[in-house]
Amino acid sequence: MSGMRGTLSRQGIVEAAMGLLDREGEAGFSMRKLARELGVDPMALYHRHASRRALMQEVMKALMLSCPLPDPSGDWRADVRGLCQGLRELAHRHPGSFRAYVVFEDWVPAEHLLHEELYATLLAAGFPARDAVRAVRLLLSYTESFAVDELTGWLEPLGPRELHALEASLAGGAFPAIAGLIETIASPDAEADFAFGLDVLLAGLGQVPRDAVPATGYQQPK
Repeated sequence: MSGMRGTLSRQGIVEAAMGLLDREGEAGFSMRKLARELGVDPMALYHRHASRRALMQEVMKALMLSCPLPDPSGDWRADVRGLCQGLRELAHRHPGSFRAYVVFEDWVPAEHLLHEELYATLLAAGFPARDAVRAVRLLLSYTESFAVDELTGWLEPLGPRELHALEASLAGGAFPAIAGLIETIASPDAEADFAFGLDVLLAGLGQVPRDAVPATGYQQPK
């Protein structure tokens, strides 16, 4: 154990913490459990990270630095779609860490990389400042919520038991619209559903009046 402590690095702790979060979720994460996994005394972790919160800051930083950021294409719709898809992809790669990120209260500077790309894309497309801010909030809320629903199993096809329970809850005929759609409701297609939602959002944003010249002459960075 003493040899392990000597080679323990801040980055190694962060990577192990992310792995533990992804396997067991935030509810199953603790500094003691992380120390046991690394084969060290819990105090060894605090020699590298002053507190659990400080460690979580580093985990969130590492997570957001790994978020895919496609190169700008000049088509704001395609660029926004790519950025949102990249965030969803990140959620699938690091499910527990992503769920921790969604509820983490502190700002993590690395998350501004994604935000900057979204704002820059919309400003360069001529969206007024206020509309750009509203659009980014909407896009992030949709993508994060959809990803969390996927991670928690809400968007998986229903098995026989779940389908039977749903049918039983509709007994009595008080919900004819739901009953008529039950087969479709029970067999979601997450890929198609996510794309549909983005299509709707982008179509709506396409109707927002835009400036002929980007605000303050803003040009999207290369």
